[in-house]
Order: sequence, then structure tokens, then C-alpha cells
Amino acid sequence: MTNQPKRVLTIQSHVAFGHVGNSAAVFTLQRMGIEAMPINTVQFSNHSGYDVFSGQVFTAEQISDVLRGLRENHFLEKVDAVISGYIGKVGVGQVIHDVVREIRTHNPDAMYVCDPVMGDKEDGVGFFVDETIPPLMKEALESATIITPNYFEFEVLCGKSVETLEDACREARKLIANNHYLKTVLITSFRVNDADDELMTLAITADEAWKVITPRCHYVPMPSGTGDTFTALYLAHMLNGDSVEKAITYTTSTLYALVKDTPNGSHDLSLVREQAQIIEPKELFMAEKFC
Repeated sequence: MTNQPKRVLTIQSHVAFGHVGNSAAVFTLQRMGIEAMPINTVQFSNHSGYDVFSGQVFTAEQISDVLRGLRENHFLEKVDAVISGYIGKVGVGQVIHDVVREIRTHNPDAMYVCDPVMGDKEDGVGFFVDETIPPLMKEALESATIITPNYFEFEVLCGKSVETLEDACREARKLIANNHYLKTVLITSFRVNDADDELMTLAITADEAWKVITPRCHYVPMPSGTGDTFTALYLAHMLNGDSVEKAITYTTSTLYALVKDTPNGSHDLSLVREQAQIIEPKELFMAEKFC
């Protein structure tokens, strides 16, 4: 059959209530016409930003067992991209990296999109992962096609402070030059001169760099799942054949719309209620070249 939808293996957390990890990515991918194959690294009642949560964390062996069934049914031979998000244990990260290599033996053009979740600058959060995870994320650069760090995580990957757009461009291109598969570095929540009322999202490749500026929503707390939705949405645009410029324009505009239309104080994005904006955000913030 022709015109089969693209297929994404997404290995992330799952919550019964709310929209983080696969509970954000799967719906976003499907709404964009992409077939999602979710493998859940945890199964929780809700994310840990609530006062109470319960559930199970799956081991590397349990995740490998799910992959075994996909392998034996030859489903891994039909994968166009892999997404990984929060990784709590090094063993799980190794399973992800191994399956990326395996998929590329069948499809050398398969993309791996790594959201290197480690921490955040906002409210002085800093790291919120085990000390074994940052080295793992640096190793992931060797096989990732696209990485989607926030500002804090980008500085961790670079090993230095990044203060200007020119710094960001230079350091991102160093990462691209030093890692064979890496094509695009996306940096979210980038701020220059500590501007309080706007945020920048950057998309940097070896030969072009784009910035999208949006107003900053001063929400307490910020709804969770924005990074997971962002990563899935950008990948979907790329799989659907969009340029980097269009993909970052629409992805950032959609994320702004979803956050803006989420009530202040909510822990979760209004992803289902505002799903039309996944396809066509009401307001476009256009990407501008910057270096």
C-alpha cells in the first residue's frame, strides 16, 4: 500500500491523568497523522507535580521484553523515528540507544529525537535527575538526530555558560560538528539579558539558525508536559515534510497557544480541549533568521 503514515517509537513515561510523556506525545503525533508506538517507562496515576502520585517504574528488562515482541513481529523494521524523554535509570537509556541502532540497520534514515531531560533554570530548580543521567545524555548526542534541550540543559550539554544568541549558535554547531547523526539543536526557554516578558525558541542547524519570540506566560506552576508536546510536534512536522523554518514556527506557536489557553494554576496543558491548535495555531509567531 502507498501513502502509509510515518511511524514513531516513543519511549517515555505514562500517566493516567494529565498530559506528560507518552500521555502528551502519543495524542500529539496521532493528531498530526503519525502512527505512534508507545512504550511506557513508568505508569503513574499522575505526574509528580501533584501532592500525591502512585504507580510503577518499569525496569530496563521489562522495556526490552516489549521491544522483543515488536522485533519478533518485524515491527521495528517499519519505524521512521524514535523519541525519548525523561530517563530515570542508565539501563533504560542503554536500551533506547540499542534500539535506535537496531532500527537504523533497517532504515538508515530513521531519526532519533532526544529530549535530554535533566533540569531547568526557572525558579532556581537546577538538576532534578540522578547524577548518572547527565553523562548518559551527553552520550546520547552520538546517535541523536535532533535534540530539544531547554536553556539549562543546553548549557549542561555544552559544558559552559551560554549568554547570547551568538554563543548559542556557535556552541550548537560545535555539537553538530562533533556528532555524526546530529542535524538540529532546538533550545527552548532561551532568554537574553534576563528579559522577563518574552522567551525565545531556537532552531540551529549546520547552516541556518532561527529564533521564534513569544510572550512569557507568568504561570504558577507552569503546566507540565510542554517539552514532551513540543518534541512530538516538531518531529511530526519534520516527518510530514516541513522545513525547519515552518516546523519551528508552527511548533512554537502551538505551544504558546496551549499554554496561554491553559488556566493559570493548572498542572496540565489543555491538550484535548485545544487540539485544533496542534494543526493550526490561532496566532503565528514567525521564525526569524539570526546567524
